[in-house]
Amino acid sequence: MLRKSPKAKVIPTFANQELIPSTGSPVEDLSLATARVTAAKIVDFDQIYLQHPAHRRLFAQFDYLRQVCKAPGPKRAIRVVGPSSAGKSTAIGEYQQIVARRGDAEQGAVPLLSVKLDRACTTKRLMTSILDEYGDEYSEASVESTLRKRVYLCIERLKTELIFVDEVQHLNFRASERSDPTDTLKRMLDDGVVGLVFAGDPTALPLLSRNIQLANRMIAPCDLMPLEFGKPEDNATFKSFVQRLDAAMVERRITARSSGFDDPRTLRCMFIVSAGLLGRVVNLVRAALEVSTRRGADFVEPHDLSRAVRDWAMPQLICKYDPFSAGVVGG
Repeated sequence: MLRKSPKAKVIPTFANQELIPSTGSPVEDLSLATARVTAAKIVDFDQIYLQHPAHRRLFAQFDYLRQVCKAPGPKRAIRVVGPSSAGKSTAIGEYQQIVARRGDAEQGAVPLLSVKLDRACTTKRLMTSILDEYGDEYSEASVESTLRKRVYLCIERLKTELIFVDEVQHLNFRASERSDPTDTLKRMLDDGVVGLVFAGDPTALPLLSRNIQLANRMIAPCDLMPLEFGKPEDNATFKSFVQRLDAAMVERRITARSSGFDDPRTLRCMFIVSAGLLGRVVNLVRAALEVSTRRGADFVEPHDLSRAVRDWAMPQLICKYDPFSAGVVGG
């Protein structure tokens, strides 16, 4: 006789009555006029930047790497690995803005350059991508060795100190013992032209660790990993982040009043949906804001968050169920 699997424990979160909207209409307005209003709010929402505590250390490491790489001779690199929505690209973009605001670069200089790699990227494509970012009109018209020389000339002429190689895991395409992209990265450092930042998801780890000579040229990694529910410091970081996000929405008049994201039930549900990734929390709130704006609501309600999970997160396999309506499965 087969034994039935025990049912998973479920902790209730929001009652059905609490998921009924308290402001605005229960039905979304799908008119063009409302679409324009919603789009304008989302554009404003996307201007919000909230620093992850880990970004502070990351920016300090970027500053340190820039200083180290000013010395003549071989340069250094750093690894920044984390899953999608961990905040890697956001951190790179914000650091570029910080450096620009400092205003200490020479006129016409490009101290920082960020390159986002496409899938199935080769080392030649890396060189053309760098030249494309510099605005080179003939980036496709040469063999790799010539492209590398032109990259070096651009770096020297525009006084570039760091190149951020984002989505570095895509550089693992067609790697072999005879042609390993890590040898190209190591050579760039050995040639003493520029420091490098390698940002990517966890699949980049085999690429970056298999070449011990490249690893020896890196400073300590500054990876961005998900927060863990149950760790007091991570719980505090998560709560602080959503509180600041809520406050920023009110300050920018995106919402008329606080959405109460620090409700313990909301925090737990957000943690489950986001898997501890703050970038994913932002994406969830963005999707919920679309719903609340189309309803004409004063703030983002549990109803809107629940709808965002069911209409945005679940269909894209970001999470398996809606904890706002179904409760927390597994306790």
